[in-house]
Amino acid sequence: MNNTLENVDFQVNIKLNNGKAIFSYTKNGEPATGGGVVRTETAGNYNLDDATIQNGFVFTGATITDIDTQKPCAQDFSYKVSDNGHTIIITDTDENNGSVCLIFNVECNGNKYESADPQVKNEKEL
Repeated sequence: MNNTLENVDFQVNIKLNNGKAIFSYTKNGEPATGGGVVRTETAGNYNLDDATIQNGFVFTGATITDIDTQKPCAQDFSYKVSDNGHTIIITDTDENNGSVCLIFNVECNGNKYESADPQVKNEKEL
């Protein structure tokens, strides 16, 4: 395990479409998937953008599950909601190879919503 935690910052926009929450992500101002490949201990910092906050959305948690039970790595992940629900930090120790399904849980005006899966894949450093 690397002693230096890599930070990856994402801006998150959420819009409602026919009662479904549509999540979109940007990283360094460019469209992103919100997931990716991790090769070292990493913190993904997901911050709601101003429009999403003004619409009343807040993060409430995350659901992280293994995609391939033969390569379990969900136990490598943890999350922390901060900044009054405007930020969620997903920390990955990257101790085990594998892929996870990462679902963000949010609320808006008393209604609960879930994101589609921005998959995260753990691989060894090259």
